[in-house]
Amino acid sequence: MRHQCRLLFCVFSVLVAAMLAAVGPARADVMSEPEFAIFADPSATLTLADIIGGDANFRPVKNHGIPAQFTTDAVWLRVTISSEKTMRAVMALTPTFVEFVDIYAADERPGLSVADFAHFGLGAGRPLSDDALSGFEDAVALELGAGIPKVIYIRAASPNVMMMLNVRFYQPRDYLMHKALVSTVGGAVIGCMALLLVTQLMLYRSDPDPLYLFLALSTISAAAYHMGSLGYARLLFSEGGRGNDLFLAFFSSFGLLAGAMTTMRAFDLTSPRHWMYWVCVISGAVGLVSTLSIFVGLNLYTAPVRNIFILACVTLAAIYGLVTIRPGDWASYLRAAAFLVLWVGMTVMLLYYWNVPGLPDWASKGYAIACLLEALLLTAMLSWRLRAAHHLNSALQEKALQAARSAGQRAAEMVEIRTAELAEAKRTAEAALEAELQQQKNQVRFMEVISHQYRTPLASIRSSVDTMELGLRDDDKANHLRIARIRRGIARLVEVLEINLERSRVQGLALEPEATPTPVSTIVLDAARRSRDLMPDATITVDITEDAVGAAICVDADMVNLALVNLLENAVKYSGPTGNGSVMLSVEIVGGNVRIAVEDQGIGIPSDEIGKVLQARVRGSNTSRIKGTGMGLSLVSRIATAHAAA
Repeated sequence: MRHQCRLLFCVFSVLVAAMLAAVGPARADVMSEPEFAIFADPSATLTLADIIGGDANFRPVKNHGIPAQFTTDAVWLRVTISSEKTMRAVMALTPTFVEFVDIYAADERPGLSVADFAHFGLGAGRPLSDDALSGFEDAVALELGAGIPKVIYIRAASPNVMMMLNVRFYQPRDYLMHKALVSTVGGAVIGCMALLLVTQLMLYRSDPDPLYLFLALSTISAAAYHMGSLGYARLLFSEGGRGNDLFLAFFSSFGLLAGAMTTMRAFDLTSPRHWMYWVCVISGAVGLVSTLSIFVGLNLYTAPVRNIFILACVTLAAIYGLVTIRPGDWASYLRAAAFLVLWVGMTVMLLYYWNVPGLPDWASKGYAIACLLEALLLTAMLSWRLRAAHHLNSALQEKALQAARSAGQRAAEMVEIRTAELAEAKRTAEAALEAELQQQKNQVRFMEVISHQYRTPLASIRSSVDTMELGLRDDDKANHLRIARIRRGIARLVEVLEINLERSRVQGLALEPEATPTPVSTIVLDAARRSRDLMPDATITVDITEDAVGAAICVDADMVNLALVNLLENAVKYSGPTGNGSVMLSVEIVGGNVRIAVEDQGIGIPSDEIGKVLQARVRGSNTSRIKGTGMGLSLVSRIATAHAAA
């Protein structure tokens, strides 16, 4: 077994080196750096004619594609690239599991129409296309004219699985070399997984430890998911449909179930009183529910929860593996290394899915590679345990033989020594148990202190507000209303704090709207009222068209209200220097969608700075004489982005 592990490690090292060698410059020097802009279509009904007709408000992005998200929206990506000389290029889109991908390409010039664009219909939901260069990757050939920009519109829709796209440009020869190396290395990784699977089953035959079976299931899940991410699974579903979606979703969910069982067995978690035991049980339950939900069409709703639990389980397992290392016990070192490698691989893959710049294409395979390493290290851990048990058994047998040959007085001495050792072992175990119990108490106390630290000031504020209300006259309705709003604000703050505290435990701070159908007139009028309270001297006019009065929108009303208040405050603040403080808040129906606009006659924003001022603490260059923090438009942008991704 030791020689087999060494062989697997050497093969894997060669594969990693080959993959790194495959990651060269993706574009020749004659090609410009492509420019990307993104637009989300919640209705998923806009066509290319609508897009080039000006119905889309594209937002420039630095990422080379569409970040990972679960959404039923259609997402449009506009890419512009040029070349110093006439040449052929290949545009490759990864990963291959996006259901529907439509590519429209044309040389940029004034007055472009739909007829000027070449169309390529790709995606895992369609039959393998003659437009694509490879069945394993969505890629198309482009003709770049010297000094003529090429504009490309990419429409992606993935209503049943995760949406994400990475766009890369290659020269044809470089693309073929890149694809050959990636496919070869990917296939070799799958081959190593198959060899490892056989090794695990052989070890189970000689030592029937359930961990070998759990490892085998994890290896099968990782290999199948890796096949799907490489595009091999599309050969099984060459006619399109939902087969590829079900394949990837099933093995991703089943992998969580198998991984939870593997983690539980690897750490010998048998006591329900241990917190890590419940982490594994809950993660396994989520994996089981996610696996079953695939067959009733609920993957898009359960997949985000599943991914959160995968990340949480792997992160906690890596931490737990580090804190349970026992000096001199190589099995604990191997176990900690296995889960740490898995966490690193998952982190690299998630960063790639989030389109973090600078990551090579092989980063998308980081999780699969890490799964292979994890299975290899855990298998080595079990082999080490088996070898240590064999050595211990041999040593005990030798001691037994020596004890049998000893005289009576020697037997009594050995009994005394063994008794002392057992007593010391008992004391050590009791001390370790006491330390562990104390650690758990400290953790609970720490969480209670955190909760108390933010609840106590809010309770003090509420008490002060109650005292203030007692001093008001009954007919002082204005102040009574203000007191009521303060109370609602305190209750809202407590709720936000509670929600953020829960979310931070699994994924950090997040802005997740709770969308409910709400009359748009209610939101707009309330925002105008609040703004007038904040700025009594401002002239704010509300204009709601007749067809928009009864319209309802599915949004988080509080968030949208806050966004409108920020926009109105900005409009009033930056209208002052022009002497015209009149601001118009209007609502109308445009193309079946509700359009809310805030218009003013203020100093405006320089056109080349519109994208920058949406960032936190960034202000326009013409606002130096006006006080501000640069956070208002950033908050509005975050709220809008959160609703677009919801």
